[in-house]
Amino acid sequence: MPRGESENRKAEAALFREIVDQFVARPLHPAADIEQFETLVGGFIDVLDADVVAERALELCRHPDTPRGIVARLLDKGGRVSRIAIEYAPVIHAGLVRALAEHGSAELAVAIARRSSLERKIVAGLASRGESEVLCALAANRRLHLDQAARRSLLQAARDDLRLARILLDRADLAVDPEALFLAADSGERSRILLEAATQALVSNGPEYVARPAPALAEEIDACAVARDFEGLAEALAEALDCRKSRARAILMNKSGEALALALLALGVCEDTAIRIFLGSERASPDVERIRSLIALMRSTPPRAAQRLVAAMTGSLRQEKERAAAASARPGAVEQKRRRRRRQKSQAAKAQA
Repeated sequence: MPRGESENRKAEAALFREIVDQFVARPLHPAADIEQFETLVGGFIDVLDADVVAERALELCRHPDTPRGIVARLLDKGGRVSRIAIEYAPVIHAGLVRALAEHGSAELAVAIARRSSLERKIVAGLASRGESEVLCALAANRRLHLDQAARRSLLQAARDDLRLARILLDRADLAVDPEALFLAADSGERSRILLEAATQALVSNGPEYVARPAPALAEEIDACAVARDFEGLAEALAEALDCRKSRARAILMNKSGEALALALLALGVCEDTAIRIFLGSERASPDVERIRSLIALMRSTPPRAAQRLVAAMTGSLRQEKERAAAASARPGAVEQKRRRRRRQKSQAAKAQA
C-alpha cells in the first residue's frame, strides 16, 4: 500500500474510533444524531480492516441506540467482527440465526451458543451438532434454558467427550444423570455416584442377576487378557456390553480403573480374569494396591448397580441403531429433512459470503 494511502487509512481508523467512543459514552441520542452516526460509521465499517472494526464491535453491539443497519454491517464484515456481532447483538433475524446454528461454521455456531437467549429450535439445532467446541459452549452457557431434549443430546455426546462431560458435571443447576458422566467425575463425585447406584440397586425388588456374556465371548475376553491384547479386548468388551468400540476403549484407558472394574463386574467376569486385565492395563510395574482396591470395589458393589452404571456410561448400540432406523423410516422424513437442509444451507451460505 502506498505511503499516502496508508496514512489516510490510519487517519480514518483513528476517526472511526473517536466517533464510536463518543457515541457509546452517552446512553441516549437524538434520532438525527443516530441517523448521522449510522451514515458515518457504516461507511468506515465497509472500508476499514476487520481488526480495526473488531476493536469497537463489542461496544457497538452492547449500546442500546446502535442502529440495526450498523449491526447488519458488522454481521457482513466477516471473521471476528461477525462472531462478535452474532454473540452480542441484541436482535438478529431468527431465520439467519437458525440457519447458522445448524449449517454455519463451527466458529459462528459457538458465537450463537454463547448468546444470552435463544429460541428452543435454535438450541436444538446447536445441540444436534457434532463439534465439541459448539456443544461445550452451549453446555457452559448458564443464561440459556436447556430443555429435556437438549440435555439428552448433550448427555449422549458427553459419553464420547470428557471435556463436555466435565462441564455438565459442574452444572449443578442442570438435572442431568451423573451416571453417564462417570468417566469424567473426580473421586468424590464417583463415590457419590456409586453410593446412589448401590442404594437404588438394594431398594429395588427382584433377585440379583448378572448378564454374563456368551461362553465364546467370555473365553475371548480371557484370552485377550492373557495375551495383553488391548485392541482385541476392547472389541470383545464392546460386543459383550453392546456398545461402541470407542466407548469400550475409553473404559479400558480410564486411569483409575474403576469404570473397567464395574464393566467386568456387570459382565460377571471372574476375579482371576479381572486381575489379568488389570495387570495388562498397567503401563509400568504393577500397582498391587490399586489392583486390590479394584477387586474390593467389585466385591462391594451390587452387580445390578454395576450394570446400571455401565449401561449409563456406554449406552446401547442396538438401541441407537433402532432409533436411527425408526427416524429414517417415517413417511417423507428423509425428503423433508433434505429440503429443510438445502433451504437452511442456502441461508447460511448467503450469511457467510
